[in-house]
Amino acid sequence: MKRMIISLLLLTSSLAYSQQTPLKHMLKTYFRIHPFDMKFTTFILNLQKDPWFTIQEFYRRTDTTFFYLSGSYKNFNPFRYTPTEIKLVVAEQQIIHVDSLHTVDTVIALQLMALSDTTTENKNAAAKEFKRFHKNQEEFFYNINYNNYKKGSTIVGEIENYFVYPLSIAPVTVAWGLLPETNQCIFTITVRFKLKENLANYIAAPWEKFGDPVE
Repeated sequence: MKRMIISLLLLTSSLAYSQQTPLKHMLKTYFRIHPFDMKFTTFILNLQKDPWFTIQEFYRRTDTTFFYLSGSYKNFNPFRYTPTEIKLVVAEQQIIHVDSLHTVDTVIALQLMALSDTTTENKNAAAKEFKRFHKNQEEFFYNINYNNYKKGSTIVGEIENYFVYPLSIAPVTVAWGLLPETNQCIFTITVRFKLKENLANYIAAPWEKFGDPVE
């Protein structure tokens, strides 16, 4: 299968320090396992051993390529509706910060995707899951940035970035919409982080230090 990570959700990045708060509640609710409570290498090994997870693509990092892993779950569904497929992608990527030097950084995106055939029922279910996420998780985050996408007067997708104080880059992005390549309906949660000594950390912008207020 072609490598997949939803570029729509890569509008922002993440933070610094290995503490889980305020991600703890969200990770516990939606992810079977995650790298914020174990070493990253242990997380990957656990994915490989998980009988409910089937790896479809796996590329280790080399001098010329980034780390990439994708697969599908069976017998695991953290959502309130039943998608056709639930996928997980772990993808290393480069981002360019908006500082004067246009600093290049390498981060990892952990993306959980619920895919369904495009029907009115499935679109409504994905939209409801999006609203449910907001209702249950918003209190744990410092700020939220919302946008929607319309076809005429009809909303055909929504996206929210969830921020942690005092950092300017969101560690979590949630969205629903239609995939133009396959015309499938999708609900997705993306968590972005940076590895430091094999541990998942928030990603700070070059001008930020964790603990300093953002002006």
